Amino acid sequence: MMSKQAMFAYYFPEEIFLQIFCKLPVKSLGKCMCVSKAWNSLIKNPYFISSHVSHQSKLRRTNDNNLFFVMTGRHEVEYSLHSDDQEFRKYAQLEYMPFDNHHSIVGACNGLLCLMGFQFSFDSIFILCNPVIQKSITLPKPCLSSLPYKISVGFGFDSAQNDYKLLKITKKGVLDKYVEVELYSLKRNCWKILAPPKYDLYSDDSMVYVNETVHWIAYERVNNEGSYSCKLLILGFDMRDDVFKEIMLPERLRNLPHQSEIYVIPYDELSSIAVIELGSLHAECDIWVMKKYGVVETWTKMYSLGKLGTEPMPRVLGFRKNRDLMLRAYNNLRLVSRDPESNEMDYFGIQGRRTYVCNYTESLVLLDRVIDDAMTENHANYAGNVNRSTE
Repeated sequence: MMSKQAMFAYYFPEEIFLQIFCKLPVKSLGKCMCVSKAWNSLIKNPYFISSHVSHQSKLRRTNDNNLFFVMTGRHEVEYSLHSDDQEFRKYAQLEYMPFDNHHSIVGACNGLLCLMGFQFSFDSIFILCNPVIQKSITLPKPCLSSLPYKISVGFGFDSAQNDYKLLKITKKGVLDKYVEVELYSLKRNCWKILAPPKYDLYSDDSMVYVNETVHWIAYERVNNEGSYSCKLLILGFDMRDDVFKEIMLPERLRNLPHQSEIYVIPYDELSSIAVIELGSLHAECDIWVMKKYGVVETWTKMYSLGKLGTEPMPRVLGFRKNRDLMLRAYNNLRLVSRDPESNEMDYFGIQGRRTYVCNYTESLVLLDRVIDDAMTENHANYAGNVNRSTE
């Protein structure tokens, strides 16, 4: 006699289950995996994992319950997810991290965190970690090692190949004219050396991932009749085509005054980027937004902020759904939210020497490794079912 579970599976086609599963949070999917081998197989399939990420990302952009990942630490590093509500309430405490305290987070994408640490030999160690499902992968060593003078890293996703990639740019010394570039592919699980761009690294800030492209500030030395100056711009690396692209800054930012500083952050509301200009001695801050991604003419100075009190202008970490700014104060190292129009401040009680904040989407990525094998007929049918169920 057929069991109730088998009868249930018999009467409902696979597409129905996929449609339901795509809408469930990760915690609920974990319970579904324990129901049967068939459900476990459906949920662990790479094509479902990819479709679930896509669906959850769309929900994040339209849902008020946006999540932030927060890493902070005074004595011990802590990791947590917070809802983007008025109280910035804690959504979940994350206990699993594969590194000790001596590491930094250099990127986040689709629920994956990219962590970087250094060995005693000064070689960089990179780990991809999904803290929600408690899975991680240690990457092979980069081709180019040794302690760099500057290093900038960008982590992102190539949707065409369903592949996660890590771009590493290093400069060995102050007088070096060119940088070195390496690209890691999770699908191939290896690094390759790329021809470097003609531009130098402006800083060692981590790169910003937007529209399948990682972005950073670069500069070019310009010879004006024997007098050299530095022309600033944004460089991007397209994760789909593995090519560099240039994005011009507003005229005002191409040649910064002495002791000023700029850096780039995501502007999720428009799927674009913003540039933060900190004035001399961090006394004031201008925020520029590219309102249409890739169109230089749409750069707009959105806000001009002054410091409050005697403390230097806090570092802007990102934007909230209500357009308030997420800030990290320099002196007391507190995480705060500031309304850029009224200047009202909200203090969240989160404080630490090391703070990393980013938008976050819970996912199943790494539950099953992305593979580079040719797609079998069954996988092709499965992918078709996923596509139909999520349309």
